[in-house]
Amino acid sequence: MSQAATQVNIISPLTGIMVPIGDVPDPVFSKKMVGDGFSIDPLSNTLLAPIDGQIADLQAARHALTIRSAVTRVWLPAARGLVETVALGGKGFTAHGAPGDAVKTGDELITFDIDQVACDAKSLLTQVVITNGELVESITPTHGLKHAGEDVAATVVLKKAVGQ
Repeated sequence: MSQAATQVNIISPLTGIMVPIGDVPDPVFSKKMVGDGFSIDPLSNTLLAPIDGQIADLQAARHALTIRSAVTRVWLPAARGLVETVALGGKGFTAHGAPGDAVKTGDELITFDIDQVACDAKSLLTQVVITNGELVESITPTHGLKHAGEDVAATVVLKKAVGQ
């Protein structure tokens, strides 16, 4: 029995300009050490849920979280290079949820003081990373300006399960 591959649209979690993940100045992301995805240069300070799911993890510094959906896991650092935002110790970040909370696409997840973070971190680039890449056939990011909670930022095609 042949079925079409499952396709998932990842909605932009921030208003901003799309940036290829390979262009991110942090090699943890540009070399896809934590997974494949895309980056956004933010023009807004509120990170929204890009998919329906459940908050699986919220970092102690409130700078990043993971959403587990029915089909994939999406890791969202709410701005900036991994090391710099961890070093901020949560300063400038406010979480609007906790592990176990159900979220719908467009729900507020994290707000941050964009000016403070811009002064304290090397970059405002925000990565969106699919962490269960073993299930992913392809990730196709879009280009240009995206509006948070409205525009598709990337399309993820999942591999067919054995026996499908």
